[in-house]
Amino acid sequence: MKGYRIARPGALTAALLACLLVTPAQADEAKHKQIYGYIEDVRVMELERSMRAKLDTGATTSSIDAREIEKFEKDDEDWVRFTVVNRDTDERRVLEEPVSRIVHIKRHGKDSQERYVVDLDFCIGDRLITEEVSLTNREKWNYPLLVGRNHLAGHVLVDSAIKDTREPSCD
Repeated sequence: MKGYRIARPGALTAALLACLLVTPAQADEAKHKQIYGYIEDVRVMELERSMRAKLDTGATTSSIDAREIEKFEKDDEDWVRFTVVNRDTDERRVLEEPVSRIVHIKRHGKDSQERYVVDLDFCIGDRLITEEVSLTNREKWNYPLLVGRNHLAGHVLVDSAIKDTREPSCD
């Protein structure tokens, strides 16, 4: 079989022992998580619409395609105003959200980038999850929304062999 090899007997024994170490609580938790594909439609509740999203377990935080990002003060707090463009219709929607924090993104071969982070509600399948999302121009990326581990952990399992498993349905 091309690409496969048989594990050594010692490695196979270690793998079987590791399976036995799964506690009943971990097994019960795994039953409640749902399996999704690596590409899904995710509803951004603040926008009242769905966006194509890549579910990326390799990314720590989520990011959304945001343009015209502008920081301002409101009630002595830092807020940010940004525009989200619907790539299918070119419709633009302006959101204003309080700034949760600012992150510095290290980029290979480029200067680091400073991004504002806000809390947004994502509906993934029937799961409504509020988490931090960084704002960045994702115009050149395939998907306007990247859902990282912060939104997925404890709720979602990702199968990289499938996509479009279900529509968002958080009512």
